[in-house]
Amino acid sequence: MFLIWRGWGIGVPLIVIIVQLLIELIVDRITGSQGFIKTHSWIWFIGLSLSAIIIWFVGNRLDAKPGRVIIDKETQREYEIKSKHDLFWLPFKWWSIPVLALGFIFVFV
Repeated sequence: MFLIWRGWGIGVPLIVIIVQLLIELIVDRITGSQGFIKTHSWIWFIGLSLSAIIIWFVGNRLDAKPGRVIIDKETQREYEIKSKHDLFWLPFKWWSIPVLALGFIFVFV
């Protein structure tokens, strides 16, 4: 499977993986177990929910960066050129919705 991204779009799966691994380490430390990616759905829900929140705020921060303004000499119109950050053509911050939905799927299915 190929990942298609622009800008910092590759950060979406990286955030999910890193947050999920951190949640696993915390739960392992608290419970004293030695498992890897537990089957408990609440662990996945917490990790994916936290990932969704981080993705939303990072995406908003990336969108807030100003772009370059270019003026067309003939029409004197201004155009703003901004960098795009997306993964599979879905903007960075909107990935928070499918990630959160995946968390709910782990809880209820």
